[in-house]
Parts: sequence; structure tokens; C-alpha cells
Amino acid sequence: MKNALSVLGTGIYLPPSSPVRDRVVEAGADPSEYQGWDNSCHALEEDHPSTMGATALRKALEDANVDPAELKLVIFAGMSRDFLPSWSVAMDIMQTCGAKGTCLGMDMTVGCLGALNALDVAQGWLAVHGGGVAAIVAAERWTYTVDFASIENLGLWGHGDGAGAVVVSSDTDHPAKASFCGAEFVSQSDLNGTVLVEFGGTRNPIAPDGVTPFQRKLMGIDRVDLRVRYSDGYTNSYNALKARFDCRPERVIINQTARLFMHLISAAIDIPIEKFVITGDKTGHAGSADILVGLDQVLRNGGVTEPYLVAGSTPYAFGSGLLLPV
Repeated sequence: MKNALSVLGTGIYLPPSSPVRDRVVEAGADPSEYQGWDNSCHALEEDHPSTMGATALRKALEDANVDPAELKLVIFAGMSRDFLPSWSVAMDIMQTCGAKGTCLGMDMTVGCLGALNALDVAQGWLAVHGGGVAAIVAAERWTYTVDFASIENLGLWGHGDGAGAVVVSSDTDHPAKASFCGAEFVSQSDLNGTVLVEFGGTRNPIAPDGVTPFQRKLMGIDRVDLRVRYSDGYTNSYNALKARFDCRPERVIINQTARLFMHLISAAIDIPIEKFVITGDKTGHAGSADILVGLDQVLRNGGVTEPYLVAGSTPYAFGSGLLLPV
């Protein structure tokens, strides 16, 4: 397929996993109403987006048998940052992994949809720049932002830390393990801020006394309405993908947002849950890294032998991509 991306290799870094309910009990809360992922990964003290991301990328480069000097583009697609901008996670990963000065480092902030957006951006960027090799890295350290004592934030309890990376190319001689054809997206901009870190930006630069400045909050939205929005978002992006590529994949690599949402999405796109790649039971929801962790699992357990839907979401946007065997 014209301008398709060759998937050359993947790598992941996952810190230790532990039971979510144990974390809630330790925080002094009652986990009896919790129905999310049973376990989630929690970063070690020395784990940061740049260090976790660099570890994942080094593994991906090794898996792809690609020298880091070949990289023309590195996209960091996570939301977490070691430091606030103007510091760049992509640039730090490039320095750690040995990418050359001719490589462009780019940080994207598009919620948990980042990895899929980044694949689409890399596909277009390499096509315009005459081909070459690129890397996409997603790393999240956000369990420290979750209030495990707050029942109002129960929907965040199953979030986890970790990183994934994929090395891709266009018009090179590197052997491919799969082919990414492209993606389609839909937006719901009115839901921007559904998950919000309220303090630290220009609107509220300093948190009031007694308020944790980095804590994430789930802002008020009716759960029934949110389920409808997610159903519509996945359905509409998937319908756009099918119309573009005249395809109907029967297997799915997807963001592991929440256990119950997997069944909702399965019903919306009419693909049985048994055909979904499930990683959240061990990792929790690791944001944009979910898709890359799922892709790594597929490639290391038989490979891509049939078309896959690659789907992702954040409350304000949804995407569906197509992955094919070579």
C-alpha cells in the first residue's frame, strides 16, 4: 500500500505490577465498588518518562536491528514530562540513545491517543522527507497523580506507569514485521479537560495551601453520557477507516482504558472481546503506551498474520488505524 509504514521492531519497559485494591486499602479507602483492572504497574523511584522511554527505545532498536544514527525522527507521544516545557522528552531520549543531530525530536500532547496520532504523523513526515527510519515512544508516570483515597476518582485507580516504543520506516531495506497503512480520527472537543491537572499552568499557576498541585481530577460528566460518547467515538472513527480502506479487521490492539469499557467498545465496533489484545490486566491503563505494549505482545507471540484494528481514545478524541501483515 502506498506510503505505508514498515514496522521494524518494538520494545517496552514496565515497572513492577501490584494489585490496585491493595493500593486503595493502603490509602485508607474502600475498594469494594472498584471494577477496573486488577493490577497496575507503579514506577520505581528512578523511573521517569525519559528514562523509561529511552529503555523502551533501546530495546526497539535492538529488536529492529537498527543503528540509532539512522533515525530521522523521534516522536514522544506521552503526556508525562520529567520537567515542564521547554524541556523535551524526545530530545532527552535522542541524546540517551545516540540519535544524530540530523534527527528531529518532537513532543506531542494528545492524551492517550498519542501513539496512534504519532504513527499517522510519522507516516506523512517520512513520505514528505523521502523515507527513512523513525521512532515513536510513549511513556507515562502518572500513578503518583492519582488519589487512591478519593472515591470520586475511582475511574483513575486502574491507571499504571510504563513505556513502549516502535521503530518504523518508509522506503528502506530493513525487513518489516508488519505494515501500518494509516488512521482516521474524530474529535469531541467539548470533553477537553475531562481528566484535568488543575494547577501549574497559566490559569492557576500555584495550588492553594493544602492542595496537591500535580493531582489529576475527573471532572463532572454523567457516566451514561460518557459511555455514549465513547461508543460513538470508536464507531465513527472505525467507520471512517473502513470507508477509506474497504477493510474489516477481526482483531484489535487498543488502549486499555478500563475493563468495562473493553466490552462497551467491543459491542460498538461489533468485534468479540476475545479478539482484543488485553494487556491491562497486568499493566493497568498506561496511556499512549498501551497500544505499543499491545503491538509488542502481538509481534512476540506469532506476529501479525491478519489485519488488525489499532484503536485509541482520550475523552476528546478517538482514532482507528489499520495494521496489515507484510
